[in-house]
This record gives sequence, structure tokens and C-alpha cells, in this order.
Amino acid sequence: MKTEVEIVPYGEVFSALSKQRWRTISHHTRISKPLERASQSHRRVFVTFSWDLDESFAKLFRQKSSQDTRLLILNEGASTDRLLSRIFDLQIRTPQRCYVFEAKFATGKTHFAAALIHSLLERLASGLEAEDERQRILDARIENGILHVVSPNFDRLDVPTAEIPALKNAEASKLLHFEIDEDGAFIYWPELDVHLGWTQLQQLVNPQTALKACQKSEEFNRRYGKAVQKVREMAGLKASDVQGLSEKQLGRIERGECRLTSNAIEALSKAHRLEPNQYMRQLAEALS
Repeated sequence: MKTEVEIVPYGEVFSALSKQRWRTISHHTRISKPLERASQSHRRVFVTFSWDLDESFAKLFRQKSSQDTRLLILNEGASTDRLLSRIFDLQIRTPQRCYVFEAKFATGKTHFAAALIHSLLERLASGLEAEDERQRILDARIENGILHVVSPNFDRLDVPTAEIPALKNAEASKLLHFEIDEDGAFIYWPELDVHLGWTQLQQLVNPQTALKACQKSEEFNRRYGKAVQKVREMAGLKASDVQGLSEKQLGRIERGECRLTSNAIEALSKAHRLEPNQYMRQLAEALS
């Protein structure tokens, strides 16, 4: 049975959702009142504005949360010191349990704030419910040349834009103009016509982890195999030049008939005279 997602809005977030009658975001997600009892099958996510992180909320959160409970804080102007102090009061010790969404909610414009919250919660629910192996994107921002990306599970990726082939030569003004797909499948730069998903970005910063996450897909193995072949041929290498892999083994990898193992990565890296991470980045560029 599929695990359901329970979103628990607190304070003004609950009021904003109630006014728009957004009781349900999707088939497997429900919005509940803070004092309702959650089923064990629910993945519970509390959502609140930073100004509602009072003693009452701290007491409620400590009573109702478990190690699987997440907290999404919508921040508008609260200082870092205050937020850290409140998060410490909530007995949250790991960054994966909490994420602070920085945004301007246009105080006094309830409709705008509610629409923004709803869009964010839709991405949260879509990502947590996703049945495929792809990681989704909840939020992203660019600061000092670094693209910071967070998933609905609150995993983080920090990717220098200079290491993203499709973005490294783009003007700064165009880099900052991006959108996140409504279900979090990708980040889109309209002026650059660039789409990037979590896996593509992960391949740049942690390629072997990204590879392991995707290898359950036969289609991915076929695409990756073609990338291995493309990079080899661009380097002017014959199949027989790859020491440590038979031509038959390499052929199976390039046709997507088997996975690219760590031993194969090591052999291919040596043949290309590259470090494994450098080689994996070349594969990531060939994939994109």
C-alpha cells in the first residue's frame, strides 16, 4: 500500500489554505489540523511561517513528531539567529528534517501568499508521492555562482553554475530567471531554453551516487551506454584500448545490456587518462 502524505499547516498557513478550500492537494495527500491523530502510514510534514514558531508550536511539534516528521518553514524576514534558536527548541538535530523556504509573501496580500504556498505544497506532495525512481525538486536558488537545490525529502545539492555545461556561459541576469516545474520534475530557464532535473545535476557533483540511483531503469542504462560509446569515440579510443574490460563486456555496457560497474568506471577512466569523477562528468555532459 502506498504511503500517504499528511501536510499539517500551522498558524497563518492553515488560515491561508482554509480560505481557499484547499483541503486536498492530490489523491495521496491530505491537509489536516495540527491536533488530529495521524495514521502510521502517513508521512507527516508540518508547515508554518517563521513568525508562528512560538512556544505553543514548539510544544505541539515535540508531542506530535517522530524522526520521520519534517518541518517546512516559510520565512519572510526572520533573522538566522532567531530561526536557529527556534529550530534548536524543536529538538531538530539533522538538516534533513527541516527546510527554510525564503520568499517574499507580500504581507497583507492573502491571495498571493496562499497561491505561493499552494504551489510549493503541490511540489512537496508530488515529490514525496512519486512512484518512479527520480528525485524531484522542491526549491532552488542561485547565490554567488552556486545553484542550491533541495528535494521534497530535504536532500540538498550545491552545484557551481560554471560546472553546468548549459549554463556556464550564460549572462548572470538570465541565470537568475528560472522556474520550477509544477511537479518538481525539472528547473527551466526560459530565455536559455534549458531544462535540468535532479539526476542531471547530481551527476555533476556526485556522479556515482546518481548512477546507482538510476541503474534500475533499463532505458537509463541504454542512454548511459550510448554516452560511454560517444565519449570513447570522441577520444579516439578503440574498444580494445580499454584495459581491464573485454571487448565483449564493453559492448554489453555500450548497448545498455548491463550496468556500468565501479570496476568498469575505473578501467574506462584509466583508458581516457582521467580521474573517475572527471570521466563521470564527461558522461554527464554526453547525456545532456
